[in-house]
Amino acid sequence: MRSTAAAVVFSSLLIAGCTRIDPGHVGIKINNAGTYRGVEDVPAVTGWVFYNPFLTTVFQYPTFVQQVVWTHNVEEGNPLNEEITFTNADQMQISVDVSLAYHIEAEKAPHFYIKFRNDRLSAFTHGYLRSLTRDRFNETGGRYHIEEIMGDNGPFVTAVKEALQSDLDPLGVKLEAQFGIIGAPRPPAAVVENINLKVQAVQIAQQKQNEVVQAEADARKRVAEAEGYAKAILVRADAEATANKKLAESITVNLLELKRLEKWNGTLPTVTSGAVPFINVGPK
Repeated sequence: MRSTAAAVVFSSLLIAGCTRIDPGHVGIKINNAGTYRGVEDVPAVTGWVFYNPFLTTVFQYPTFVQQVVWTHNVEEGNPLNEEITFTNADQMQISVDVSLAYHIEAEKAPHFYIKFRNDRLSAFTHGYLRSLTRDRFNETGGRYHIEEIMGDNGPFVTAVKEALQSDLDPLGVKLEAQFGIIGAPRPPAAVVENINLKVQAVQIAQQKQNEVVQAEADARKRVAEAEGYAKAILVRADAEATANKKLAESITVNLLELKRLEKWNGTLPTVTSGAVPFINVGPK
């Protein structure tokens, strides 16, 4: 009996299939026959999964982050020109290189499989997702002018991402924070030249304005220096006038006589015209 039971168990194991769901992946069971044909709603967890290989197929989908770039540079990403081209509100054709990252929500993986019937994410990434991204750039770009795309284009990129995420939500695909334009958008060459000329004109105007401000400041400085110099002359003149006035008021006859006596050496003149000089040596 024991040998028979062991043989039955061994035979069952040979008939049964098993696979290992790796970390960062989710397993999807597909029933190929029976009453419950189709995809099971509940994904398998990581680890070993046993199934009947004749009646069931198991697919694996990665749930870790997928990164992709679509660029005109054949040395980056795929060796193809995969740039995204769209038309903006000014009817200009603009090309951009795009970088994004996404992941598949594990609980919605069965619905993702039902939609695409393929476990190769590269086909989804470079096919459906790229086409959808291009459509959203084109749709959103029609509401933005060239200055809003070439300059601070944060609001434009955010609007594109929100529109794209709205389309991906039913598929269980979530965009990561990494989403944006690589480098600068590429409008037609004539537009780039006009933008450069406009920027140059603004810079020249700003330079002229700065020169006017500097000239006005220099003029005010010279006026202030002249006013200061004039005030200094007036102050000095007032001081000299005041000093002269006080000096004039201090000069008296007695003071002059004293000064004369201080300079006299006491010797009378040896030659006179006949008159004896009168010397006042005392008070009158």
